[in-house]
Amino acid sequence: MTDVRTAADRFLQLADQYAASGNTRMEAQCRYQRAQSLGRGRKAAQSLVQSGNTSALLDLRKERAAEYEHAAELFRTVGLVGDAGRCWYQAAYEYNWLGMLRPEYREKCYSMCGTAAENLSAADDWWGRGMAEFLAGQALQTDVIGGPPDPRSIPALRRAAEAFTRADRPVESAAAGMTAAVTLAQTDGTEWITIAVDALHTYEQARPSLRIPRDREINDRTIIANGTRVLTSKVCRSATAMSQHPEWQELIWLLSEAPKGRSFQDQHLQDDTWSQLAADDGTLSELMTRRKGLTREQSDLQQMIKATLITRSDDEVKVMKRGLRRKEHELEDIDRQVARRFHRIYHDTPARIELLSTSPVAPEELQACLEPGEAYISYRWNDGAPLRTVVTLSSVTAGLATGVTSELATAAVKAGRLGEVLPSSDFPSADRLRGPVPDEIDTLIISPDSLLLGVPWHQVPSPDPSNSKLTLGERYTITIVPAAGVLRHLRAHRPSPEPSGRDTAYLGVACDGGGKGLVFVDQEVEATGSNHFADEPGSGFLVTADCGGFLERGCSAGLLHLACHAEPHGLLLSRDGTWTRPTDLLNVPERTFGADILLLTGCSAGDFSGDENNEFLGVVRQLIVVTGARAAVVSMAPVPDAAGVLFADLFVSALNGKSPDRPWRTPDRPLAVGPAVAWARQTMRRRLRVDDVKALIAGCDHPRPTHASWWSPWFVVGDPRATTSRRTT
Repeated sequence: MTDVRTAADRFLQLADQYAASGNTRMEAQCRYQRAQSLGRGRKAAQSLVQSGNTSALLDLRKERAAEYEHAAELFRTVGLVGDAGRCWYQAAYEYNWLGMLRPEYREKCYSMCGTAAENLSAADDWWGRGMAEFLAGQALQTDVIGGPPDPRSIPALRRAAEAFTRADRPVESAAAGMTAAVTLAQTDGTEWITIAVDALHTYEQARPSLRIPRDREINDRTIIANGTRVLTSKVCRSATAMSQHPEWQELIWLLSEAPKGRSFQDQHLQDDTWSQLAADDGTLSELMTRRKGLTREQSDLQQMIKATLITRSDDEVKVMKRGLRRKEHELEDIDRQVARRFHRIYHDTPARIELLSTSPVAPEELQACLEPGEAYISYRWNDGAPLRTVVTLSSVTAGLATGVTSELATAAVKAGRLGEVLPSSDFPSADRLRGPVPDEIDTLIISPDSLLLGVPWHQVPSPDPSNSKLTLGERYTITIVPAAGVLRHLRAHRPSPEPSGRDTAYLGVACDGGGKGLVFVDQEVEATGSNHFADEPGSGFLVTADCGGFLERGCSAGLLHLACHAEPHGLLLSRDGTWTRPTDLLNVPERTFGADILLLTGCSAGDFSGDENNEFLGVVRQLIVVTGARAAVVSMAPVPDAAGVLFADLFVSALNGKSPDRPWRTPDRPLAVGPAVAWARQTMRRRLRVDDVKALIAGCDHPRPTHASWWSPWFVVGDPRATTSRRTT
């Protein structure tokens, strides 16, 4: 704390000297620098917090606030209203902190924000005014949970949104709107619904202009994830009273889909992809280089001004202050140009970029890409009553899945991870989970959220009174997608049915992980390639001894089959234990990796995140993005090594519509990926003899195809109607 006080005392001495000489401008600068100095001792402040010395910390923050106020009055005296407004905002920020401990400071903060806003708007600093009004809107929050907001809060937040809009800062405007909606949601009225809908739309329109990935990640978390979580809870508590509101259905849809647009992201993939895009864009590279230089020049000028204050050279300070303002204006202009350029890149980039960050689509946009017989079901988790929207070609039904609790979801996820069957007696709310699905529906495309991510949907008991043992997977074709926008994207880039769509029909790659339990993977890819694709030009397979050649050769295959260990961060495709991230496939010189369908037979390749962090499917989402695949077949639980040989044979038989002399019946026509997986699961469960399986899997003396661990973990991520470019259904 001594160093902080030494610098602050020096600026106080200078301020007194300038005051005595009548130099108000320099006195104001020194007061401002003194306030800044009092805030630089973070370690000292932290030590005060840790020691429990709250009184000393309060005194320090009060002293900073008073010094900012003093500087603001002096700046206003000499006509520098912009500097005055910024100092009053800084003072208000300090009083806001004090108000969290001492409620009497909240009024002081609100008053200071108003003064700051007036001066900042007088200086045409509308972004600054928006920040001041935004702080004012939150300053008067009380400690009463669920209590009514102060009547001055909402007008302040509205003024903040208007100021941000005038400053061309739509993201901040959306944040102000969402804060207003959350604040109003504490009341019994419904005004917040319209405000929330408008804020969510505003944010989505502005989001492409945010520099990727960090800006988006921060705003997605603060504006969307946190805001929608609070509003979802409000919706679930007040559904009966609000369900007749004209925007009720749109609100349910936006609350469900807005957070999920982010779930098909991977931070490494965003970094790699956008860094490459920026490097390839000459205009953007030039802007970023210029921005870096201006930032450095701005920092140097700030340090020089501080040093010159001590040497008492008033004229030099004035010149440097003018130069600093020019740098600030140039930086603001460059930031606007960079934002516009990123917005342009967002629209002009390759198709895969959309999957990095898929914006929510309207129900009618989703309906345009649905096929007859399909229903899209979107969930937003809330314990006891998740939000649920069912969309078909002709209807949209929004409501709550009442009775679906965390206990039910946790039990289902646990059973799925263990590869167990879900007994209907343990899931009496299965009908409420599914919702109102018309009788003509035969395909469910499910977008889960939070605790529902790991539910094995094809094993959930079907609400069919005529057959209590029937599961959803036996009644419907089921696939999982992260968000409605992802499904629209996948279907907007369907592969051509012509044979030229991919270079080859099949490539299988096996790696036993250095002998770590994968005994049958070489047999799996060799049997699949030899039995089903021997006549296809260019098709082939790489066994463990040759798996290193995968990165060297690249691929463009209808079906890319990877039989190896898989974790959320990558694939074990090396004999030396080196893991391959999907993003690594983007950086192999002169090689590309493409596929229509992915088949990942390693254990738990499709496992979900155990945390409520909107993470979805780990390695699978990355591979779909990198390869441009429309669907991936994966397992959510550990699978017996030998089961992969059998499942791959059955799945490919159904995908191709033919089988090489098998003793069981196979489909007489090619099936799409969703029905093909469903057929393979049911065949393993109910139609195979053990002796026939033993004949197929060399070295497996005790196959158990009817055991849940063999057939139940397999499911589809993506478009259920995906086929390879060399197959038509």
